[in-house]
Amino acid sequence: MANPWQWDDLRFFLAAAHAGSLSGAARLLGVNHVRVARRIEFLEKQLGTRLVSRRPDGLALTNAGASILTKCQAMQDTAQEVERLVSGHDERAAGRVRVTATEPLGTQTLVPVLATLHSSYPDLQVDLETGIRTLDLARGEADIAMRISMTRPSQSGIVCRKLGLVGSTLYSSESYLAKRGSPKRGRGFCGHDLITFVGARWPESLGLLFMGESLDGARISLRSNDQYIQLQAAIEGIGIVELPCFLADRHQELKRLWPVEAPFLRPVWLATHRDLRRATRIQVVTAAIVSGFEREARILRYGRGSVAVQQA
Repeated sequence: MANPWQWDDLRFFLAAAHAGSLSGAARLLGVNHVRVARRIEFLEKQLGTRLVSRRPDGLALTNAGASILTKCQAMQDTAQEVERLVSGHDERAAGRVRVTATEPLGTQTLVPVLATLHSSYPDLQVDLETGIRTLDLARGEADIAMRISMTRPSQSGIVCRKLGLVGSTLYSSESYLAKRGSPKRGRGFCGHDLITFVGARWPESLGLLFMGESLDGARISLRSNDQYIQLQAAIEGIGIVELPCFLADRHQELKRLWPVEAPFLRPVWLATHRDLRRATRIQVVTAAIVSGFEREARILRYGRGSVAVQQA
């Protein structure tokens, strides 16, 4: 080949294969979709074969693309392992650290932490990606993750510590309760409207859904993976929602369904890859997150509910 392909070209192919679309690959790589298309086309030209085909619903691998996918993934895994091993010996509190968390946790605990870090370590750049999607630390999608799970994360190569607990309970607007009535504890949500996440199943790692109440006969009025959208939907009277207490208690328009009952508590874990944990920049950021979580521990656990609830 006059112009042999480079390893970097495979990143674009792998991102497209995993995401199933050019736009999804662009989001994973932090570039625009035109660049993704051009790099894949260049790789196909150099290899002399089509690797992906475009369909109305996204991208599909050709036979050639499917045949090299596993090898390309192994190459990427090895490259990322080399990068982690080198980064793990970096003694500078500088460079990029990618952190992932849910939007509410990011707002409550991480933004104040980032303000302090920026002042103390101006050469440190933190990329904060929020959402409920679990980014793969082993594949380098993030360096540090704050994860909510009833059980300790056990992915190979990942080390984690328990940060503390975050409490959630059920909320609705006064207008909804006035129109539909307040459901009684233990009697389920038959005839009520619920706001929840997109997806067929509630993740088992999060424990009880809607405080363990029966959902038989309930209607799903809105699905969204953005908890701020869920919050606003509940304020508008669309239905009943489960939200972190520290987030929902800020809004007087929302009322706890059962205000004398303690929130449902879920553990929060701080995870990183074992090859990175000794890097100074990782240690600086993780120490700041731990400190920030400790400062907010009571609010994160109980929200701004009654003293009776906080002492339960």
